[in-house]
Amino acid sequence: MILARITRALKEQNWFAVTLEFLIVLAGVGIGFQVSAWNEARLDREREALIVQRLQADFTDISHQTALTIEQLEARITAGDAFARFLQDTPDGTDTEAFFASLNQAVGTPVPLGRSATYAELLASGEMRLIRSESLRTALVEFDEQVRRQELAYASLARLITDNAGILVQAQSFSLDSRGDLPPHLSDAIAEIRRSPDTFAAARLTQRVNQVNLYWHRGTLERAENVLDALPASGDAA
Repeated sequence: MILARITRALKEQNWFAVTLEFLIVLAGVGIGFQVSAWNEARLDREREALIVQRLQADFTDISHQTALTIEQLEARITAGDAFARFLQDTPDGTDTEAFFASLNQAVGTPVPLGRSATYAELLASGEMRLIRSESLRTALVEFDEQVRRQELAYASLARLITDNAGILVQAQSFSLDSRGDLPPHLSDAIAEIRRSPDTFAAARLTQRVNQVNLYWHRGTLERAENVLDALPASGDAA
């Protein structure tokens, strides 16, 4: 209809009517673009609010699990010190049950939790652009970089234990449910492991590894808490 009116106005050389009709068309197009942009922005804000909720749940769980791992590492470090002193004070003891109990509490170091699944999805989908908070984006990047470095450090720590503390794993292989009924040749093997200076050195090495792992987990917890602090309130992200 508008095109018909413009055509008629042109034939009649009614330039005022032509100009008016063109202005109406341009206004309609502008309003249409504005409404479309407003609707797209609204959808983006709704998606951002959902992302914030997922990040909140994700990093709350990461913080909780990392805090539990820190407690476990602190307990292993204490147990590692006790195990080393046990070996030093009673190298020729026959209390096999106590030896295995102390050994099992001291050996091993927890694996890092890894990346945030929500953040990894944001990177893969390109939706990081939806997060308006610069401080939140920075905190997410810093957390992910911390996790990347921690995974590299853990690989080195695990290799250090594998290459230098195998004697503790060997000792654990004798840790049977019926330890009190071990045959004499196995009891002799345990006694030899217990007296070995390599066992004491491996115990101290494991303790040091756990101390380094504790350092990394504390850094990860700190950066996870930074993300939680940077998350906007639910109303702010809408």
